[in-house]
Amino acid sequence: MNVQQPAKEFLKSDPGQDPIIVEGMFQADATRVFKAFTAPEDVSCWFIPKAGGLESVEIDLQVGGKWCFVIDRTQDKQIHFEGEYLVIDPPNRLEFSWRHVQEFNDGTREATDTSKVAVTFTQVGKATEVRLCHEAIKSEDARQGVGSGWNGCFGRLVDFVSK
Repeated sequence: MNVQQPAKEFLKSDPGQDPIIVEGMFQADATRVFKAFTAPEDVSCWFIPKAGGLESVEIDLQVGGKWCFVIDRTQDKQIHFEGEYLVIDPPNRLEFSWRHVQEFNDGTREATDTSKVAVTFTQVGKATEVRLCHEAIKSEDARQGVGSGWNGCFGRLVDFVSK
């Protein structure tokens, strides 16, 4: 009998609760893990909770700078996350606004209300503890989806930064 090991659990808040808290220990120094959150070539490797990668990553890493991570692009629409950087304190803290957007070829957009993500990076010996707080997501269903998404992303990030 083949028993499947459960996925590593990074989600610390109760599913559907606000704020969403995700924490993990990563076997890399804080500078490396911070770079994984801010360098387009790194983000594209882990920032999706399933196999594969993002369609495109744009990052203007300055306070007030915009970011956009395209998840899916079809003939009819593009689905992406977007926001602005609010705090950039390498390698300790990163804060940014967050919206989930569907952009249609006719120019119309459907976007969620803006929420906020704060990430802290704490050096612990040769490893880094990352604590992510994603708050102000309006619906419980959306919070559950975002929580499981971050949990899956952290699972991919562990593998990515330990290479």
